[in-house]
Amino acid sequence: MESQLQAEQISAHFGKAARTYEQSARLQREVAFDALRFLPQQQQGTLLDLGCGPGWFHHNLSSYCDELIALDLSAAMLEQAERHGIARQFIQANAAQIPLPDHSVDTVFSSLMLQWCPEPAQVFAEIARVLKPGGYFVLTTLVEESMHEFQQAWHHTGQKPPILTFSPVADYLRAARANGLSCHGQQKTFQLFFPDVFTLAREFKQVGANYTGLKAGSVPGLVGRGHWQRFADAYQRNLTTQGLPLSYQVLFIFGQMP
Repeated sequence: MESQLQAEQISAHFGKAARTYEQSARLQREVAFDALRFLPQQQQGTLLDLGCGPGWFHHNLSSYCDELIALDLSAAMLEQAERHGIARQFIQANAAQIPLPDHSVDTVFSSLMLQWCPEPAQVFAEIARVLKPGGYFVLTTLVEESMHEFQQAWHHTGQKPPILTFSPVADYLRAARANGLSCHGQQKTFQLFFPDVFTLAREFKQVGANYTGLKAGSVPGLVGRGHWQRFADAYQRNLTTQGLPLSYQVLFIFGQMP
């Protein structure tokens, strides 16, 4: 029941960002394009984009398949994806319960979706179920130590950081392998820069990434103005000539079904 409620709240957050996501998804773009290097160049058949968002990446994914299936938790995101007119099928569903037959997909691609799933092991189980023997999968997710500047600044307010807890690399790889996925992992650091913390918070909201958990609320409206100002002052200490940095640790998980 709690998992279902969490899924509904995440869907609502991303649904609100469906119209602004594409213009603000800087990290998402960098990571998705980087993930393409793990897909076989001559791959054909059916590709499932798991957590497709507004479908902005479908033009690129279409080069790696004959048929593209788009799946997302948010109906609003799928509505935006349909406007691109590239995917042949649009499915609103939870990644932990993929409504596709066993062994029906040649490739699964999923970028920066897994960290929002309360039960990653179940997602891996579903990927293993729907993939055909010999099928490929490429996933990316945020892992521990992501956004450490953000969390450190919040510690100065005396409040618990209002941010998603990111899992260790080993946990994801263990869960994938336990569900029959023969996989490899590669970790990479990505860094964005912002002119100020207000721009940072606005970008979170515009891509729907301001969801912080069942009891936490949103950024920056989680706490009073006093705490927010102390956070902003603390974050300002990280200022560089490029702006305020925000670092992400991204895990690429890739492999082929036996």
